[in-house]
Amino acid sequence: MSSPPIPPLLAVIVMLVVVLGLPLGWYALLTRRQRHAMNEIRSRAAERGWRFRRPLWSTNPTEFRVDGRSRSGLAWILESVGTRGYDKDWVVRLALRFPALGGAADVAVLPRDEGTHGPILARGPLPPETRQTVARFSGTLAGAVAFHANAREVATGLPAFDTAYQVMVLPELVRAPLVDRALAERLLTWPAGAIPPHSVLAWRDPGGFHLQVRLSMPPNWTTIAHTVAVAEEFSLRIPAPQAAPASQRLLDRLIARLMN
Repeated sequence: MSSPPIPPLLAVIVMLVVVLGLPLGWYALLTRRQRHAMNEIRSRAAERGWRFRRPLWSTNPTEFRVDGRSRSGLAWILESVGTRGYDKDWVVRLALRFPALGGAADVAVLPRDEGTHGPILARGPLPPETRQTVARFSGTLAGAVAFHANAREVATGLPAFDTAYQVMVLPELVRAPLVDRALAERLLTWPAGAIPPHSVLAWRDPGGFHLQVRLSMPPNWTTIAHTVAVAEEFSLRIPAPQAAPASQRLLDRLIARLMN
């Protein structure tokens, strides 16, 4: 006795379940932890009065923005952005910025093995003619070039940190260290449950004072909270900004985006 034929509609439903249901179910299973982390970040941010947002155009679950204020009242913006595979050693970049602290480049914290992956800050002096040419095209880039031509390294007194990072400041700021031993410890030793960073950077440019944390996996709330705490500590230590060259050139705006 032959079995009855399968109705066409049932066959289509079974095929859709196999073709779509299994991949979607597998994706939901793989992203469950990340969705839980995002929900916690959203709820904890709301408890502190911060604004959590996801970009409407992004399909990357690791991308979001948080707007908040420090205890001293300074507004900051925190953005989580995926690297899309461009950087093999990390997959997410947490970028926190204090817009009100923007000014001429005068401080920076950079990994010693930074290579070409840092903010666009020239490494070393350029001839005066070249500096003048750069200044005609971009005040932001000219300020970065001048900073690295004149900056001096200041040790924190913590050997593990000084081996991995260099703290660069202009000569007039050498006596007022941006990073002391206590802050260096906070940058190296993250709390239990946080995602240990691949590297950390900090610098000032006309767009603000920036703290950038590079992670090998998407952040959780503990990582976000420690990043904000360290950034607020920086905001209390950084000297008053010097006036930056006023410029609205397209190249300056592009450089500002690349620096962040």
